[in-house]
Amino acid sequence: MLTITIEFDRLLVPLMTRRDARDTGVVVRRLAGTTTLADAIEAVGIPRVEASGAVDADGRPRGLGERVTDGDHLRVAGVATADPGPARFLGDRHLGALVRLLRLFGFDTAAAAREAEADLARRARDEDRILLSRNRALLKRRELGSAMLVREDDPDAQAAAVLRRYGLADRCRLGHLCPACGAAVRAVAKTAVADRIPPRTAAWLDDYRLCAGCGRLYWDGTHLDRLGPRLEAIRAAARRPA
Repeated sequence: MLTITIEFDRLLVPLMTRRDARDTGVVVRRLAGTTTLADAIEAVGIPRVEASGAVDADGRPRGLGERVTDGDHLRVAGVATADPGPARFLGDRHLGALVRLLRLFGFDTAAAAREAEADLARRARDEDRILLSRNRALLKRRELGSAMLVREDDPDAQAAAVLRRYGLADRCRLGHLCPACGAAVRAVAKTAVADRIPPRTAAWLDDYRLCAGCGRLYWDGTHLDRLGPRLEAIRAAARRPA
């Protein structure tokens, strides 16, 4: 029988499924056999992708894959910010609004179909994408690479959390991707799409963009007066600390 003590920082405490431990952020676990630190963390409801690492009571860094030993006293830190590399995402099928927002911000974001959990985890790994999900069980899968647990209910708050986590608030490129399918959007001659433009719009506007994937036509209309402030508010929220 092994006994270990784990202290969780403020980023991880809200994720704990044991309510009695949330007040202190400390869990004492008695284990019948040896296990890894990652498994010990996930047993209290925290996916390993949300933990950045740990140190023991003597200040020695401990990897999540290391095995715990009897008497270990470990302090586990959450992920505040992370390097996203190419910033490519995959949103699960419950995060459609978040997927569209990230595309509006110019980030390559794929939308999951009705894949099984194992297939979705492998897809994220094989396509080198960061999986975004609210499903804790999915984020505990061994075959998964980079991932983030989306905690918020509101899509704007979800987008702000993703931009904050990966330091993307100042890397946005608005209008470069189609929010519907994620393909590139490029300028197109007005004459080439004249039959698709409403007469009232054609009378005053000459600049149009066409999606290379689904063929949707875009132009800057009055909807941007509403969308622009919304997107800027999300970016402002992302610049604030978690």
